[in-house]
Amino acid sequence: MSQKNFRKLAASVFIGAGIGILSSAILIFLMASALVIGDVPAFLLSPVTVVILAFGGFAGGFASARLFGERGFLCGAFSGAVFFIIAWAAGAFFENAGFGTAAIIKAAMMIISGSLGGIIGINYIKRK
Repeated sequence: MSQKNFRKLAASVFIGAGIGILSSAILIFLMASALVIGDVPAFLLSPVTVVILAFGGFAGGFASARLFGERGFLCGAFSGAVFFIIAWAAGAFFENAGFGTAAIIKAAMMIISGSLGGIIGINYIKRK
């Protein structure tokens, strides 16, 4: 891989991770609003958070692959991994959380959904 291609891959991965973070932040904001307004059971917080992070990984992988234009699986997986590292670091900073089973599950979900998003992003065809 040439240096120009590597820079393009890195840029698309970080932009995709940013899009994943932004989409997850919006959904977490909506979830927080639902918690304040309605009666949402507390036991749903953890599973819904994992689903939201998986959606963010998917969105990031999709965007990353669309930007790079090839190697959707790789772009999506890298984007999901970067997204996980940023989310985990933020969680460790604010909550003093360690790296446990929940972090491994979230990492797997984000990387797998990012890869899936990358594959779909490459194969996505705009129809008129």
